[in-house]
Amino acid sequence: MIIKKYNIKLTRLAKDDIELLRVKRNSKEIRQRMVYQKEITQDEQKKWFDSIDNIYNLYLLIHVEGEVIGIINGKNADFTTKTSEGGIFIWDDKHINTLIPSLCSVIMHDYNFHVCEFEKTFIKVLKNNSTAIKFNKMFGYEILDENTTNDYYDCVLTKDNYINRIEKYRKAIANMYQDYGELVVEDFSFSNVSDEDLIRLYTHLPNYLKEKLNSVLSHENRITL
Repeated sequence: MIIKKYNIKLTRLAKDDIELLRVKRNSKEIRQRMVYQKEITQDEQKKWFDSIDNIYNLYLLIHVEGEVIGIINGKNADFTTKTSEGGIFIWDDKHINTLIPSLCSVIMHDYNFHVCEFEKTFIKVLKNNSTAIKFNKMFGYEILDENTTNDYYDCVLTKDNYINRIEKYRKAIANMYQDYGELVVEDFSFSNVSDEDLIRLYTHLPNYLKEKLNSVLSHENRITL
């Protein structure tokens, strides 16, 4: 899967990408911002990838100006309760304090709330990561328990909160990219996905979601779900 919006390209994580991701994830700078901070072995990374390469998890590499600079995800999707969990990390320093993380988050939240039609998404943020806390509150996330004894906060973002918060940001984004609209399936492509992987990864999605993706697949003259 490829998603293109705001001059950013997102591509679904594939097995060939996981060693790059492991090396970046194991760096001291990244680990200290994560809830799980142990170094990850190659075997652990392979087992992890096998566990998330399915319809319930979407990990997307972030490409900017031809370089892979980070990853964003929607994981543990529950199509019955209409909930998911999320996360992002950028390993390229020159993009951390730019609009790129915010734009990627807009794309991912649009995917959750408008494409998948979820009602809530959850994240975990370290208590000492004030930058991440502020960043996520900007989108409307709320801390579930301020008095938790964990070293991290569980936070939730509802669809209503997101829609209310994002409107003013869409206007600013439109001024820069001439794109006011939310993410739609027309921003997707499956040109990098084999027929075998289309069947394996997407045929068990709920019917309402398959119908949306089929419009893209039909346009690309691919098999439909």
